[in-house]
Amino acid sequence: MNQKLLEKYLEYARTEESFAVLFVKKHLAQAKGHWVDIVDYRRYEMSSDNLHFRFVVGGLYKRKIKPQYPSKSVHTIDGKFDEHEYYLMVRAITWETAHKDIAQQKEKNIPPRKLKITGISYDKNRGKKDFFREDAPLEIKALANNLNDRTNPLWDRALQYANKPEFVYEIKKVYIN
Repeated sequence: MNQKLLEKYLEYARTEESFAVLFVKKHLAQAKGHWVDIVDYRRYEMSSDNLHFRFVVGGLYKRKIKPQYPSKSVHTIDGKFDEHEYYLMVRAITWETAHKDIAQQKEKNIPPRKLKITGISYDKNRGKKDFFREDAPLEIKALANNLNDRTNPLWDRALQYANKPEFVYEIKKVYIN
C-alpha cells in the first residue's frame, strides 16, 4: 500500500475543497462520469454541515484515465478482508487519478464544462410574530401577553415551546454550460 499517497489523500479529504467536490457530486447529476475541478467556493461558516455552500464554481472534465485499483486480496490478511483500509486506498487512487487526468486535459487546452451552484441558508421562523409555536398549550400561549413578567411557574416549561431559529438550506441556482 502506498502510505504517502494515503496520507496526502487523508489530508486533502479534510479540506473545504474536498467538501465542495462532494457538494457538486450530490447536487449536479451531470457530474456523473466527470472529474470535478473546483475553482472557487464559499461555505456557510456558521453551518455545522460541511456541504452547505454559498456558492461553488468549477469545471467538469470527462474521465479519460481509468483508476487502477489493487485487488481485494492485497487487503486480506489471514483470510480477513480489511474493508476500511481497502476503500480508503480506492478513494486515494481515485483522487490521484482525477488530478492527473485534469492536469493532462488542461495541458492540452481541453475546456471543461463550466458550473456554478449557489445555495442559501435561512431561518424559516424569521418574521414569525408569535413568540410560541402553534402546538403550545393555550395557557402557555397566554404568557406571550406579557413577555417581561417571568414570575409565572409555567415559564419553567414554556420556553420549550418558543419559536426558535430553524435554519434550512436549499439550492437556489445551478448553472452548467
